[in-house]
Amino acid sequence: MPSNSPQFEAGLKQRKVIELINQLVFRPLGFLVVRLLWVSPVRPEHLVIAHGVLGFLAAFFLVQQRFLAAAILLQLVTVLDNADGQLARSRGQESLLGRYLDTEVDFLVHIAIFVALAQVCGLQPAFIGLAMLTLLLSLDHNLVAVAQEKAAIKPEQGLEKRLGDVYRAIFGWQDSLLQRLERGLPKPPAWFYWLIANLGRTTQFVVLGIALAVGRPCGYLVFIYLATFIIFLVYASRIWAKAANSQSPR
Repeated sequence: MPSNSPQFEAGLKQRKVIELINQLVFRPLGFLVVRLLWVSPVRPEHLVIAHGVLGFLAAFFLVQQRFLAAAILLQLVTVLDNADGQLARSRGQESLLGRYLDTEVDFLVHIAIFVALAQVCGLQPAFIGLAMLTLLLSLDHNLVAVAQEKAAIKPEQGLEKRLGDVYRAIFGWQDSLLQRLERGLPKPPAWFYWLIANLGRTTQFVVLGIALAVGRPCGYLVFIYLATFIIFLVYASRIWAKAANSQSPR
C-alpha cells in the first residue's frame, strides 16, 4: 500500500479534448475520494462495484419517482467513477480487469436507468434514448479517448478473459464499425471532437440530474435526441463531402 500522498496529475487520464464539467467539477471531487482512500485497502475495482450499486439505487428511486434522490445519487456515481480511474492510475493498479469491469458495470447501470425512464416516459422513447446514449459514448471512446481500454497489456486469463469476451460481444462490433466508417470519411472539424467529448457520460448524468431535480425526467430524452440529431447532421455532411469528392473530375 502506498505511503506517500497522491498527486492529482498522476491520476488523470490524458485526453486530446476535455469534458468541461468533468474537468472543472468531478475530477477534483474524485481526487478528494482518492485522498481519503489512499492508505486504505480499497481497490479501484471496489469503487467500480460501489458506483454500480449507487447507479442501480438511482434507477430504483427514479421508478419510485423520488427524482431528487435519484439526481443526487447519479452525481455521486460520477464522482466515484472518476475516483476509481484516478486511484488506479495513481497507485499503478491499472488492469484490463478493472477497465472491462468499469465499462460493463456502466452499461448495466445505463440499462437500469433507461428501464426506469421507460416506466415514466414510455418504453419506445426510453429504448431509443438508450441506443442513442450508447452511440454517443462509443463515439466519445473511439474519436476522443486517448487511452485504449481494449489494448491488451498481457494475455487475458480467468475472470479478465471472461469480462473481455463480454466487452467484445457488446462493444467490439460498435468500435469496429465506427473505426471503419471514420477511415473512409473526411476528417471532421475540430469543434466536432469538442462536442463529442462534452456529450460524455459525466455531462449526460449532469443533464439527467437537472431534468430529475426539476421534475422533468423525460426532458433528458429530448436532450439526447437533439444531441444525436446534431451528430447525424455532421456525419451526413461528411458523407456528402466524400461523395462529392469522388464524383469530381481528377
